Amino acid sequence: MPDPPPNPLEVALLKLTNLHASLGETVQSMAQKFDALLLRSPSSPSSSSPNPSTPYFPFVPASQHKMKLDISKFDGTDPYGWVFKINQYFQYHATPEHDRLTIVSFYMDGRALAWFQWMANNGQFTSCPAFVQALQTRFAPSHYDDPTGSLFKLQQTGTVAQYLSNFEDLANRIVGLPPQFLLSCFISGLSPDVRREVQARL
Repeated sequence: MPDPPPNPLEVALLKLTNLHASLGETVQSMAQKFDALLLRSPSSPSSSSPNPSTPYFPFVPASQHKMKLDISKFDGTDPYGWVFKINQYFQYHATPEHDRLTIVSFYMDGRALAWFQWMANNGQFTSCPAFVQALQTRFAPSHYDDPTGSLFKLQQTGTVAQYLSNFEDLANRIVGLPPQFLLSCFISGLSPDVRREVQARL
């Protein structure tokens, strides 16, 4: 019995996935070239008469050295993105649970800092998970918002890059939608000219 024909949405998704991977490799290659350029820069300490017998990057055991990561301060905007980054930060540094609230306090700014001070002074933070829940309750969009409905109705009104950013913001708030469905939804929201061009390439 012959195999069934491939699902066109799956084929399209595979092509987009391969394109995304190719772009990722290009960005990584550019980052490596930039790092190499910095090493050759006259202001770089490693470029001033290095000892040929000394490696540029001496081996440091992973347990003794961690890359310094900078987390932007939270000012009340993009709570989901900021919570994701701070959780990644804690996991990377294996931060003990009892230290996390203290660290978080250094990354509050503006109205978020005023809110944090009031909540902390009134004993509202019993743990880091309680803090995250309170932060999302205070700053995240209302539970009455319907990101799925907004995603279905999203239309490109500016550049493709702007549309993609809006699409990603909504898609990140939705769990469980199949990739094929997201792809179809994304294409349907493109402007007619762009949509025809994309469909012709799939």
